[in-house]
Amino acid sequence: MNLLPELEARRASRMIGDAPVTAEEVGTLLEAARLAPSCFNNQPWHFVVCGPSADGSPAPELTALRETLNEGNRWAAQAPFLVILATETSLDCRLDEGRDYAYFDCGLAAMALMLEAARLGLVAHPMAGYSASKARKALGLPKAFVPLVLIAIGRPGPNGALAPWQVEKETAPRERKPIPEFAHRGRWDASW
Repeated sequence: MNLLPELEARRASRMIGDAPVTAEEVGTLLEAARLAPSCFNNQPWHFVVCGPSADGSPAPELTALRETLNEGNRWAAQAPFLVILATETSLDCRLDEGRDYAYFDCGLAAMALMLEAARLGLVAHPMAGYSASKARKALGLPKAFVPLVLIAIGRPGPNGALAPWQVEKETAPRERKPIPEFAHRGRWDASW
């Protein structure tokens, strides 16, 4: 198959070094997210970007966000930027069967950001392994907003904070389910 090169190259790598990423590069990632599609063009996403201070040291918000990481994601504390993606379901289409589109639309924005990161040679690694309540407090998120995902952004490079099993996963071939396991032809009980 001939796929978009960024789709083939994109990987949620933990091999993020501590080399700087510029605010301009992060701005490009946010522009990609801004252009993502959404229900009725509601654009329900909010990105709280935490990175270095003007002098290059970690801003207090970045330090606080690093402290919310679960043990298995401590490697991400080395990333020069951590970003929280949050939304409120009322900002987007709310349809029958519990179809709150805000979550779906935020996923599209996150994927646009990750694909642009791949195009720029950066790593954007989404994580669920952090304390949402601590992140909410550290960043002043309003109560109605749900912090959906934490994204580590950085340059590929060595990461001395990785456990041996994480290093092994980083160097292993990329594994994906075969299409017939998730795609159906016409009905649920018929595989593609």
